[in-house]
Amino acid sequence: MPSEIRAFFECYRSAFNALDGKAVADLYAEPSGIAQDAAYTHWPTMKPVAENMIALCEIYKNKGFIRAEFEPGLFIDQGENHAVADVHWRIDWNAGQEPWRFKTTYNLVRTSEGWRVLLCTAYSEAALHQAESAA
Repeated sequence: MPSEIRAFFECYRSAFNALDGKAVADLYAEPSGIAQDAAYTHWPTMKPVAENMIALCEIYKNKGFIRAEFEPGLFIDQGENHAVADVHWRIDWNAGQEPWRFKTTYNLVRTSEGWRVLLCTAYSEAALHQAESAA
């Protein structure tokens, strides 16, 4: 993973570590989307991205979020303005809860503001939510 893409994910992680949903949303392109649980959600403007990320940060806060860390996975360079990055995440929780480990793929696009997420594919986190619901 090139250093500028790694730096992008360091900003993304820092926004989550601050539980700042608006800052996370600011790292998405307009329009953008998320694919998860065999469904696609299209975000035509920044407003629904921000609403989603603010709500997600609130869920994390209520669950006892401590911090997120990442390791780069596979990376596909698609020229000057596009890239695909698979990222391995670890989220630490308080009160002795087991950390979550999952992978997410990001289709990135270079904009006038820098790299942004065009599509987030959350393909392994759903199993964590299902396991937690069953507990």
